[in-house]
Amino acid sequence: MRWIVGIVLGMLSTTASAEEPAVHAREVDAAISRGLNFLVQDAAAWKAKHNCVSCHHAALVIWAMQEARQSGSKVDEPALAELTRWVAESGDGRTGVPRPDGIPKALNAKAVWFALGLAADPNPAHVSRQGQRLMLQTIVRDQGENGQWFSWPNTRPPIFGNSDESMTALATLALSSASAAEDQTVIAARDKGLRWLAETPSDNDPQSLAVRVILGARLRRPAAEWEPLVRLIKERQQADGGWRQADSMPSDAWATGQALYALAQAGLGSDDLSIERGRASLIKSQRANGSWAMTSRPTKPGDDGADSLIPITGAGSAWAVLGLVRSR
Repeated sequence: MRWIVGIVLGMLSTTASAEEPAVHAREVDAAISRGLNFLVQDAAAWKAKHNCVSCHHAALVIWAMQEARQSGSKVDEPALAELTRWVAESGDGRTGVPRPDGIPKALNAKAVWFALGLAADPNPAHVSRQGQRLMLQTIVRDQGENGQWFSWPNTRPPIFGNSDESMTALATLALSSASAAEDQTVIAARDKGLRWLAETPSDNDPQSLAVRVILGARLRRPAAEWEPLVRLIKERQQADGGWRQADSMPSDAWATGQALYALAQAGLGSDDLSIERGRASLIKSQRANGSWAMTSRPTKPGDDGADSLIPITGAGSAWAVLGLVRSR
């Protein structure tokens, strides 16, 4: 009788394993390599055509390339150096567009994304340190008295958007880099941001949740602040293994890469089923040119998305690479 039970249990185990995605390291490595090649070509094309230092085609590309490089992937070193110099020498991240009525300190989100990109380099050159210092000063100036940063209404998420929590979490993350610790005013602003986040219930925006987890784990904050969010992120994984930016959207590379990055930062191993399924989803949905298809979110409900999908495709593909690299 025991051997019959053993056979049945073995069959059940085999069936369960067959239903779970088996992602081999070589598949992840290949997807990262294809993604990196796309990001370099896409950023170079954007730079040549627009000569516009952007969050989509510079900051996030630098961040993805730096983390890939540090994890052992081969990257285009001249392209990385050129993009880094381009961002570092771009100024302080402040916009010349007038602030919205009633929000005199609306966050210059460009300064945040640029600072995050430059902070990914563990050994920054002098020009990068100088550029990051300017970005951080802009972020500190934009902080509200109660510690939060204010989003711009009617701007397109997820780079911008109307989530004060998302912008506050990102700004606080930018102020938490190793180089930022050299400046006491930056540390004070970071701590005010952390207090605001600890005291403020989450708006449940997927980016807010992911960045809260990344920030909490990276700074070794009390687990009670961020571990419940890890469970919530895992619960929101879709049937296809990916994550979505909004309930009305399908799974995409931005949300999936960001969720994978957060879960890995929180300590989940590469053998965790949520991570296995997320990586399998990204590998399956990667296009032949190394990118991931993206759609554009409206600036507010009822609007259309952007006419051009080039920026969000670059940014989403960068987050996909970041998620694959961090969870490898």
